[in-house]
This record gives sequence, structure tokens and C-alpha cells, in this order.
Amino acid sequence: MRFAEHPDRREIVCEMHLRRFPRFDLPAQVIQLIRVLDEREREAEAAALRACPVALQADGTRHLEGRWSDDVRLAWERHSEASTVTLTFTGPAALPLSWLHPASDPRGDAIAWVEALPGRVIRATHVIMAETEEDSLALIGQAAFRASHLVSCHVAGGARIWSDFRIHDGGYGRLVVAANTLPASDLSRCVQRLQELGNYRNMALLGLPVARAGWITLDAVEKRLEQTAGLLQGGVLRDDDLLADLSAQTATLLGVAGDCDFRMGATAAYARIVTDRLTELAVQPIAGFPSLADFIGRRFHPAMRTCAAFSDRLRLLGDRTAQFTALLRARIETHIENQNGRLLASMDRSARMQLRLQHLVEGLSAVAIGYYALGLLGYVLKGAEKIVPHFSSALALGIAAPITLLLAYVMMGRLRRRIVSLDDKPAAKEA
Repeated sequence: MRFAEHPDRREIVCEMHLRRFPRFDLPAQVIQLIRVLDEREREAEAAALRACPVALQADGTRHLEGRWSDDVRLAWERHSEASTVTLTFTGPAALPLSWLHPASDPRGDAIAWVEALPGRVIRATHVIMAETEEDSLALIGQAAFRASHLVSCHVAGGARIWSDFRIHDGGYGRLVVAANTLPASDLSRCVQRLQELGNYRNMALLGLPVARAGWITLDAVEKRLEQTAGLLQGGVLRDDDLLADLSAQTATLLGVAGDCDFRMGATAAYARIVTDRLTELAVQPIAGFPSLADFIGRRFHPAMRTCAAFSDRLRLLGDRTAQFTALLRARIETHIENQNGRLLASMDRSARMQLRLQHLVEGLSAVAIGYYALGLLGYVLKGAEKIVPHFSSALALGIAAPITLLLAYVMMGRLRRRIVSLDDKPAAKEA
């Protein structure tokens, strides 16, 4: 190429191509298994695909195709958390039309290899397609469908389906499709949509046990929150103890969210795909039988609403816990602010008292300094009295006393202001 290609270009282009069932002549059979895999099982699956007895051709990074024989086609597709393996039998490989799996021949070997792949099967189906409804009657009788569970309706503009959506012998669900007048290409898309609807339905329902188990935990957390709210109003426990209890409840909710968020998000996404596929199938009910839409609506939609309600309740409890925690923190901060206010008021009173004491001490210091200065001055004046005639040391000392005291007081004040100004200069520099 004469241009630089984005490294993900080919992957996203392949992703946009619809993976269709091959066009086939009727009658035909389809075996499909969808497995959920973890990382270790992914590695084992990749090794098994590399060791496949038939050559697999890659169509993108998430899709492989190959032929076990001229009439047996194998397709593997990787999804976000699962893998789908589909075997399509046409021509002689599709006969006889039977729910029993042969032990040998290319068809039996292919089924055995597919069943041995690593992973945990979430859905396994055996689909048999016939030309007309009359051709399907024997297959319906052999399928041992439970009459009370039998679903039948027209889909995709003319085809008719029968299934009880139960797990039969061998672990497979059974589905009969009568093409009637539906062209081969439309029938292929119809079967693919039916399979995708069932696969995504089961993947979506993986969230239901998680929601039911998490509901019990949310009940316990909600009860503890109600008790904490009562204690918060009553003031029975210390704020520190209440905060510790709320922190523990928040940790519990975060743990539940960490365990369930992915599953609930995936469930919601799969449920939307199921709804889309059901709309695309254009289900037409048949009198006397529940339709595919009835089957989905009776149990699937309530299950999805349960999962959605669990997610909503988890979010609401998280918000309520956060509100309680914020309220308690505000109360603690208010107590701290009030305590700091009282402490500052006490410190202000102490500072004012110290200032008064300082002024008192400053006055007493001035008196003391003046007293000692007058004592020294008295010795000088008494000596001068001996030398200078008519000089009175007592009179001079009496005149000097107030002047000395005033000078001492002024000097003490100037010294205090000088010390204060020197102490303020570093603070001004730091600011």
C-alpha cells in the first residue's frame, strides 16, 4: 500500500461484516454451542483450534471457518466473554433427520470435537430445518416437546418455529424450523437471528443470580443504614464510631459494586440485543400457541427489570450512604469549628491578660529602674554637695526623681516597640 494503515483498521472493518449462516438446501441441521471462558480457558481454546483436524480459515481475528467434509461446515466466533461454535449439516450429512447424534462418520466426529472444546457451555442447541410444516410434524413428535411449554409462531415473514426451550437428553435444546416459502438466504438470516436471540438471552440472564445474591447484601446494608440514621439523630454513639460504621457500609457497597457492575452492564447490553433481534424476527402469533414474543415477555423481561432494579438500588444506597457520611462529616467539622472558636476566644482572653500584665510589669520595671538610677544619682549629688557651696543634694534629687522616672518609662516603651517591630519583620517577609 502507498499509505500508512491504522493498526486496528482491518479488525474494525471485519467487525462490521455480518457473520451469516451459510445458505443451505433443505433439509438441514445446525448444532451450536456458546461457551463462557476465562483467560486460562481462552488459551486452551486457542490451542485446540490450532490442533483442529481440519484446516480453519481466518476471517478477521475473531472468526474462523472450515469444512469437516463437503456437507459439514464448522464456524467459530469469539465474543467479549464467550465463544460460539456452529456446525451446519446439509445434503447427505443432514440425513436422517433425527435428534440423536451419530457416534462416527464426519458428522459424529465433528460434534464430538466441538463438544470437547474448553469452556463452560451456557447454551447448546440442535436445530432441524425442513421444507414445510407437514415435513416438520414427525420431527416435532420425536422431539418430545412438553405440551405445556411448547412455543410456536411465524417469524421472518413466513417461516414457522416450534420449541419448548427446555434442555433435553444430551444437554441440547431443540428447535424445529419450517421454511415454508421463505428463500434460502432469508431462512439463513432467520435462523441466525433465532440463535442470537437465544444466545444473548442466556448471556443476559447470567446477571439474574448475581442480582438475587446481591439483593440480600443490599437488604442488610439498608437495615444498617436505618439504624445508623437513628443513632445519628439520637446522638447515642460518638461521631467517630458512627463514621467508622458508615465507612464499613460504604466499603461493603463498593465491594458489591465491584463484583456486580460488569455483570449488570453486560446484562443490560445483552437485553437490548435480544429486544432488537425479537423486533427483526417480526413474530406473528398462531392461535393456540404462545409466541416467541410471549415467551420472552413472560420471564425474560421481568428478569431484566429485576437486574435493573438491583443496579438502581445499589446506586441509591451508595448515594444515601454518601449523604449520611457528608452529614456526619459536616457535624464533626462544625464541632471542631466550635471547639476551635472557644479555644481562640480563650487564647484571646489569655493574650489580653498577658498584655495587661506586661504593661503592669513594664510600669513596675520603669519604677525599679528609676529607683536604682536615683540611688546612683544620689551618690553623685551628695559628692557634689561637699564640693559646691550652698548646693542641696536633696533638692536636686527631688527635682531629678520625676524626670528620671519619666525617662525610664519612655525608654522601656521604646525598647518594647523596637523588639515588637523586629519580630514583625520576618513575618512580613514570609507573607
